[in-house]
Amino acid sequence: MSPIESICQSASSLSDVQIHILKNSEKLLQFASDLSHRKIYVYVPGQEAGTLVLTAQRRPFFQESDSLTALPDSGVVVTRYDEPIVWQVLTTGTPLKGTIETNYGQMEPISCYPFVDNGGLTIGVISFVGRIENSRDVLTETAFLSLQVPIEEHMNRLYQRLSLQDGIILVDGNGTIRYVDDMAESIMQLRGRFKRLTGENIYSSQFHFAGVKQALETRQGSVVDVQHGKNVFTRRIIPILRRGRVDRIIVVITERTELYQKEEELMIKTSVIKEIHHRVKNNLQTIAGLLRMQLRRVQSEEAKEALNESLNRIISISLVHETLSHHDEEYIDISDVAEKLLSLVLHSLVSTESHIIPVFHGQKLMMPSDAATSLSLVLNELITNSVLHGLSGRKEGIITLQICCQGETADITVEDNGCGMPETMTKDKRHHLGLKIIKTLVEKDLHGTIIFSGAEPEGTRAVIHFPIEKRGD
Repeated sequence: MSPIESICQSASSLSDVQIHILKNSEKLLQFASDLSHRKIYVYVPGQEAGTLVLTAQRRPFFQESDSLTALPDSGVVVTRYDEPIVWQVLTTGTPLKGTIETNYGQMEPISCYPFVDNGGLTIGVISFVGRIENSRDVLTETAFLSLQVPIEEHMNRLYQRLSLQDGIILVDGNGTIRYVDDMAESIMQLRGRFKRLTGENIYSSQFHFAGVKQALETRQGSVVDVQHGKNVFTRRIIPILRRGRVDRIIVVITERTELYQKEEELMIKTSVIKEIHHRVKNNLQTIAGLLRMQLRRVQSEEAKEALNESLNRIISISLVHETLSHHDEEYIDISDVAEKLLSLVLHSLVSTESHIIPVFHGQKLMMPSDAATSLSLVLNELITNSVLHGLSGRKEGIITLQICCQGETADITVEDNGCGMPETMTKDKRHHLGLKIIKTLVEKDLHGTIIFSGAEPEGTRAVIHFPIEKRGD
């Protein structure tokens, strides 16, 4: 439930249908505040006669760090005497302008507009507060009109927050340019336009306004990147409809040449990194192939077991690089790697006569590549131990791998229903090496702990507990 909907249901006299109409504007409030350069307050009639309820408020982007003028909390109930202009607009349905005292002795201009339902009944008041240049006054009305358009999912990019890098052009329904701010003028100069645009009609202009013309005809908005020479611009075209026709169009243009170049460089670097991971995976698979050839030539069972363990360690690292070669980030979902690793190790070590069932339960767990590599090696060692020691000599068995995330920590459990951990385990040098690898990787690389215990009714359980590294840390 949205904040506006929650407050209206608990403290206003509006019907459910009216509340639904009002809450549709909630996603557009920040855009309207940024466009108008003024604070926005949304009032609705309270449950008691003569009262108003503040359901939402926003401040423009350039005032966000101003802590001296904190906005009042949503849900505050005021009387008609506290907000006389708002009350008059609510009762008459007529827009009004005036001044109000925002701080002790400080007066600011206010513009209030009635927000009506489908039957034309005023159900709320949108109040714009703050001092602006006279030329920007038309943007206040435009910002209010933009709130009348229900926003759909595909329109989110149109109404993204504005910033100091955004230029604004306002075109009326006849194609006449009514307003151009300084940033837009500067950006248009980069595109070769040095004459002021205000007052010009797009149909008689020598400049290219095809996007605006198309919006006037189709009543559809658009977001496109436009390249002019070496400069790149993002252009948002937002049509505002009244009574089924385009009343005006908001054009937001952003010069983003430097950002575009950085994005291109990043894409190139990402492609190179993905190619590196792909080649590392191929090289590791080549090494694995050589080890398999060597396995077929050795006669010693001890040598075969040692080569198989090395082969599986290489495969576990290869899996991480294979996953990274398909992702744009250096973070991967370790559950994908773990599930594949469980199947691959069993396929490599379990004979065709044995029936070992892999069971996997995994929550999504995003990890950086270095930690994912360490964890995959640990899981390889644990699964290998379960097959070669826990289920050794058995025709049937189950190996379970479970990934569980709780807040900022993760628990990974590897469990088998075999003979349990023998006391002579540490006397086996190769097995001792595997345990040493596990302990070192868990403690040094994952900064976690590992605990071995008996499983129920029999077998061995290993639980790895470690903190989840957040992106950007």
